[in-house]
Amino acid sequence: MKPEIFSEIGPIERVYVYSPGEEHNLVLPSDVQPFSINENNITINQKFLLFDDLVDLKIAKEQHETFRDVINFYNKDSCIDIRQSFLDISKNENIFSEFPLINLMYPRDIAAIIGNQIYLTSSSSTVRKTENFLSESFFANHSEYKECEIIDFKKVGQGLSLEGGDIFVINKDIVLIGISERTSKEAIDLIIPHIFNQSFEHVIAIDLPKERAMMHLDTIFTQTSYDEGILFNHENYNIDQLAVYCASKKSKATNLTKHRMNFVELLQDFGFNLISCGGLESNFKLREQLTDGANSFVLEPGKVIMYNCNDYTILELEKNGYKHISSHSLYKDPLTFEKILRSDSKVVISIDGSELVKGRGGPRCMTLPIKRGLV
Repeated sequence: MKPEIFSEIGPIERVYVYSPGEEHNLVLPSDVQPFSINENNITINQKFLLFDDLVDLKIAKEQHETFRDVINFYNKDSCIDIRQSFLDISKNENIFSEFPLINLMYPRDIAAIIGNQIYLTSSSSTVRKTENFLSESFFANHSEYKECEIIDFKKVGQGLSLEGGDIFVINKDIVLIGISERTSKEAIDLIIPHIFNQSFEHVIAIDLPKERAMMHLDTIFTQTSYDEGILFNHENYNIDQLAVYCASKKSKATNLTKHRMNFVELLQDFGFNLISCGGLESNFKLREQLTDGANSFVLEPGKVIMYNCNDYTILELEKNGYKHISSHSLYKDPLTFEKILRSDSKVVISIDGSELVKGRGGPRCMTLPIKRGLV
């Protein structure tokens, strides 16, 4: 199957996921602490695994299986678990890590499809570097991708970092990328010429706060339909003032330059109705951004998957015409579930995510889309 991503919302035809496994049982309490305290000295924990808490593996497996079931119910066999493939690569090619590879549960960051190109990313964190070598081997040796153009950022990135959670393909003309804690402006400049080798006319970058809470663009925004998206906008972070940088193929400018609009003005210029992550109250905005309320996975325009802990975000979606259905009904009442899913209505499907969210990743983070239908 040829990789093809020309929008964030096209009907999903193939998507990779990575199910959690025994690596989570290797994690110690000290591994989920970002700082070490020793004799009143506070230092950065170099072995911090980027998770906020220990994961209950049994529950995490069940929750992830439900996530896969929902996607495959929408489009049979479209969701492919690459866990065993990566384990085989690790064993056969002696690619091992000194750290438990628990972050592979969020494969969005290890690669990205832009148009028909495969971008292999380069992690900003030492604990995720091994994932980049595994993904390189996976795509380079996969029979279906032999004829594809693969851009390996480890080799062209000059030591810079680029992660998939910052990359959004808005449509056949526009690619939106976050300048974040984990993706640098200089890294984006390096891939712009490759992007412009396809149909895309504009690369637009959003300058995010450089902190863990907003590690990627998809921690504060995801598109949900043709003209809608979920946005975290809180006065503490001045999201509506985030700077925008642009590069245009027509102007032959392959370096980003500052644009007159800010981020929210840009989204409004796109014609997006912006649905508030966490609703209207300040404290719930902060709480639900923490539990990835702004991070949804789109099955098709207006059909999205979210964690069920984000009550106020789901309520805002309902106010904007989305019908809410729990993933539990997929098993309890599949006929009703299918009727609602296949209806003309916009739909938000909530899944249990109490364990899946502990690495600060939502449904979008848990996916690596390979092919979406055109819209």
